[in-house]
Amino acid sequence: MSGLIPLTSRELKKWYRNPVFFIVGLMQPFFWVALFGSAFDLTKLSVPGFSAGDIILQGAPNYITFILGGVLTITSLFTAMFSGTNIIWDRRMGTLGRFLASPIRRSSIVFSKIISATIRILVQVVILIFAALLIPNGLEFQNGFTLFDAFVIVTAVVLVAFSFSSIFSIIAVRMTRMETIFGIVNLVNLPLMFASYTLFPPHLMANWLSTIAQYNPVSWSAVAIRTVIINGSLTASQMNTVLTDLGGLAILALGLIILTYFVTERGIRE
Repeated sequence: MSGLIPLTSRELKKWYRNPVFFIVGLMQPFFWVALFGSAFDLTKLSVPGFSAGDIILQGAPNYITFILGGVLTITSLFTAMFSGTNIIWDRRMGTLGRFLASPIRRSSIVFSKIISATIRILVQVVILIFAALLIPNGLEFQNGFTLFDAFVIVTAVVLVAFSFSSIFSIIAVRMTRMETIFGIVNLVNLPLMFASYTLFPPHLMANWLSTIAQYNPVSWSAVAIRTVIINGSLTASQMNTVLTDLGGLAILALGLIILTYFVTERGIRE
């Protein structure tokens, strides 16, 4: 797309040239793992005749190992949701009008923000994994870690990023008030997080909530990542679960990317 690369570069420069925004954005994922992950130790729950890690944490040696897939997904979700605010900011500053008057595709304006948000998310993912490895009683790859495992993690967070960046970019295309999109983000982010398998296994949730979580794309990403982190080499059944979850995310992301293209080519205005 015409103008996509320079516009993406512009968005990334705005990110790493702002020291406060850059540092805060990198520290938030660490707090998720170090504080929230350490605040709950579900392995201390007593279940007669069973290992708490097996029955509660699905084989994970500790809660941080269990929760990491969910935290990576939540990080991707939250960062992606706020990508649309840059469109509103460019409109208020007059930058968007100059972009629309230049010989570039209108969809490049939006996709540059989606891609830059995805790159920021991948940086946060790397920091999260290393932070989880370093903190006491933290991440353990007890069954090894393969290139396929890394592929699943990257693919899942990228698909979540593209899906929700696309949704909120479509919303932001016609908005002029930053407060409106902040309100929408705050309205939907907590339901998406808690009505999913990001923080707790299905059997610890209310039946009705667990049923809803099965259809939540946030759950698909968290479960896929969690499966490879805990198990390493996968059985045929586990592989089928992971590929099904990634397939669902891919279909969702592709559909939203196509929708974003047509909406922005025809509908984005100053």
